[in-house]
Order: sequence, then structure tokens, then C-alpha cells
Amino acid sequence: MRYAAGPGRNHAPRRRAIWTAVLALLAGLFSTAQLAGADRASALPPPPQPAMNCDKPWVIINAYGTAESVKPGLPYGSIGVNDTYVRAVNAALNEQGVPDSDITARNLPYPASAIDWDLPWPPFLGDNPGPDDYWDSMWKGRDELVREIEFYSDCPSRPTLVLIGYSQGGQVVKNALANPAVAGDQRRSDSVGAAITIGDAARHNGQTSMAQSGNMLTLDANYRPVTTTIDRGGLMQRVSVPSVFAGLFGDGRYFDVCRVDDLVCNKPGRPGTGNWLAEFGLSIDDGTTNPPHLAYRDNARPNGNPRIVWQNEQGKRVAGEIAERAVAAAVAQRNIVHPPPEPEVPPGTTPVEMWATDVNVRTAPTTDAGITHRFPGPTTVYAQCQKHAESVTDGGVTNDVWSYLPVQHGWISNVYLRGPAWIPGVPECAGSTPPPEQGLYHCDIGGDPESWCARVTGIDPGSFLGMYNEPNYDHGRSSSYRGHNGDELIVHCWTTGAVDADGTGNRYWFFADTGGALPGGYVNDHYLTTGKFADWSQVIPPC
Repeated sequence: MRYAAGPGRNHAPRRRAIWTAVLALLAGLFSTAQLAGADRASALPPPPQPAMNCDKPWVIINAYGTAESVKPGLPYGSIGVNDTYVRAVNAALNEQGVPDSDITARNLPYPASAIDWDLPWPPFLGDNPGPDDYWDSMWKGRDELVREIEFYSDCPSRPTLVLIGYSQGGQVVKNALANPAVAGDQRRSDSVGAAITIGDAARHNGQTSMAQSGNMLTLDANYRPVTTTIDRGGLMQRVSVPSVFAGLFGDGRYFDVCRVDDLVCNKPGRPGTGNWLAEFGLSIDDGTTNPPHLAYRDNARPNGNPRIVWQNEQGKRVAGEIAERAVAAAVAQRNIVHPPPEPEVPPGTTPVEMWATDVNVRTAPTTDAGITHRFPGPTTVYAQCQKHAESVTDGGVTNDVWSYLPVQHGWISNVYLRGPAWIPGVPECAGSTPPPEQGLYHCDIGGDPESWCARVTGIDPGSFLGMYNEPNYDHGRSSSYRGHNGDELIVHCWTTGAVDADGTGNRYWFFADTGGALPGGYVNDHYLTTGKFADWSQVIPPC
């Protein structure tokens, strides 16, 4: 919610004088009758943006706050809080291996207004808070978001939704999720991977399990976690997060952040009573350029003020942490709606039961070698071959046999595998570990036996694989390297870039080299036997 002029203007005395008049006007407009009920008409026509469709597996739906609009450089709300969080969620999805091509972000088309005002608005008062009164606007937003959730949940592809709401937009998100059409319908609720509300005008501080788990985060003015009290909460409403989204002690998919000095989400006393208009005004205009209700963003104009530079850094940090947790919850929820396929038995391997907990897989058959994977508990592993090496003793049992696991790209001591010391049906490793048909493996072509390597693949006869200066085909080749099917390359790090030259949609690129004198360069993943992202991303760092 906001009625003040744009951030970055340092005219506090003048603005406070204007606000005295504006709040007096608003106090008359927001009568008790208006607060008690509202016409729940349909939302306003959407701003120019693509119509909803089922094309992308991930959809971010963004509800900005009161009197906000879309502006150049701020496509998700003119204050900048929503823009901060949309970018953070997109980055967290990228970290989970979701490319930008699989993500769409859209603004919820709703009035985002505060007063019933159809006349021209004086520019010196800032953004126009019309055309609908607050409750009309909020209910229209709620109904529109319910409609959009229904649309996406009816898609045959079942996209996963991440909802973001700030201020009035947070209240819209909360009320939409609490609507029986969503909370009471499993197909609808299952489509919501996660929700994030910031400065929610409907915050309810009574859900202690969410506060204890950090899913409902309260911060002080220095962005440190603090506690608040149940008698405080949303300025306009107090609505609980439905249990289907709240979860229990940290397993929920609803995330909320509020500053303790932001009276929009942490007002004392009952909502919508007393001097609530003045409390709202103080939260958005305290005489600074980044008052409490706005200080969740990472893009306030510093105007040479180091405090605001620091606030931007903290806003970015908090948004990143919340987005990381929300996306992790959304990925887990997507795996419920779209169960991952049962793992295939890698060719040339034998399934074996691993019985122990916290077992390390290592780059070589010795406890001194680096760790490529850690199994938290018993599971099935796939052994390619086995050999005698360093003895390992655990639970009073000693075994000097190790098995190579191509899925985890490393070695496990047979002391942790069920069966005799030498596992029947698993061949002995002959010489160096044979490279798998798909997946990274260790090679020493550069002199380091722990280098991760892959082979060139998918090159047509008469053609060759080149290395490039950037992860695209527009900035030239980095060397005279010409790779052919079966050639080995050392892969060092990964990033995303242009789609592969064959147009399959693969945007992953590796920085690789031959281990020799030629300089390295970027190679598209489509032309390497690296295997699956879920496997190689565990051992290859981002560039």
C-alpha cells in the first residue's frame, strides 16, 4: 500500500504537510460502512501482457501494492519490493536447474487502489490511489487470483505456481489461498508450489509454528530476526494461513516477512480501528527515503546515503534467503504433482542395497579422497565394478573392497553394502575406471586424476565441436580446437546461455579444456556425455 510520492525524493517536511491533508481526506472516504462490506465485482482489464497459457512449467504470479503501477525498470511494481522478490525467485529457480525458458512471470490484473476516486488526481500527491476503494480493490484482486489459480490448475501440463504479494497484494494472496475454492480443492491447492507475502496487510501473528520455523519472519530495523506479539498484526485484516499451505514446523510452503516497525503488517490493536490511517502514513513516510514499509526492496535510490545502500544490501539478502526456501518447497510440491520417474538401472551396473546412514562416496577408493556424494540413509546403489583397495572397518566388520558407483561418480566401501565382502555378479574393475556411456567420470588427461571428464557426442560426420569465448555462438571461438565424437574433455564449471546449435532447447554450457596447451572455452551440454543435471550439478560448480 502506498499513497506517497515516488521513492528517492528528499522533501520530508513538505510531504508530511501534504500527508496531513491527504489522510484527512482519506479518513472521510473510508467510512465504517465501506470497511464493513464491498461489491465483489470482477477485476479490471489486465495491463498489456501475454494472456495466460499453459506453455511454461513454472509461473510466478505477482500482486503489487496500493497505487503501484508498472514503470520502466520496475516491471513488477513501481515501489520496487515486488521486483526485488520476483528477481530473487527467478534466481532461486535457476539455482535449482530451472532455465529462464521454463519460467514466466506475470502481474495480477487488479485495481491495487485505495479510494473511490474517478476524477483526475493531483500529480504532486504522487500515484493515483483510485479508482476503487480499498476493499473493492482487494476483493477484486482475490477473485482474480482465484480465477488464475483455477486456470493454471486445469492445464493438462499442471504448471507450478509461485505467488508473490506485497502490502495490499499480500492481503490479496492470503485471501485467495484461504478461499474454499483453493484451500478446499486439492487440485487447486496442489498447483501452488509456494507463496511469499511481504508487508502483508492481513498478517496474523497467532500461527506460532510458522514463526518458530522461520516461515513467518519478523525483522527489526537492522534486519535481524525478532519476535512480535499476537495482539499485533495486519493493518486491515488478520487472516490465518490455511493449514494446507502453513504446514507444521517448517514443512509448509507459505513464507511471510514483516518488519516490526512496519505498521501495515504489525499494527498494535485491532485492524482497521483507531488511528490506522496515521499509522499507515507513518509506515510509508517517516521522513526518510526508505521508510519501514518500503525497506524490503534492494533498489531504493541511495542519493549518496550509505544507510540506504546498506538497506538495499539487506533487502536483497533477505529476499534471496526467503526465495531459496520458497523455491525448495515449490520444487518438493512439484515433485508430488509430477512424480519423478523411477530411476533407471544404469547399463552395465548391478543394484545393491546400501544399509548404513551418512555414507560418503569418494573420488578414489580411499578414505583420504574427496567426497562426491553423501547418502543420508539406506538406499539402492548401482555398482559398475569392484576392486581391492584400502581396508575400512565399521561396526566391527572390516572390508578392503570398494565398488564404483557411476551415478554418484565415485567409490563406496563394500563394508556398507549388503552381502559378502566381494559382491556376486559385480565384475572386477580392470585398470582405470571405465567411463560410463552417459555421465561424468574421472580422467587424468590434464595430469590430475580427480578431474571430471566427459566425451564429445552428437557431432555429425564431416563436422566438429568448437569451443567458444562465451556460452553462445555470437562471440567467436576461443581456440583452434576441433572435437569429434569420443574425444575427452575436462569440464570445470557450468552456466546457462544460448540454445544448442541443433535446437533441442539445451541451454546448459560447460567451460572445458583438453588438459593440454590449447586454451579452454564454452561447450554446450548437448554435445557432451555429461548425463543428467541432477547428477553433474552435485560435483560441477557454477561458473
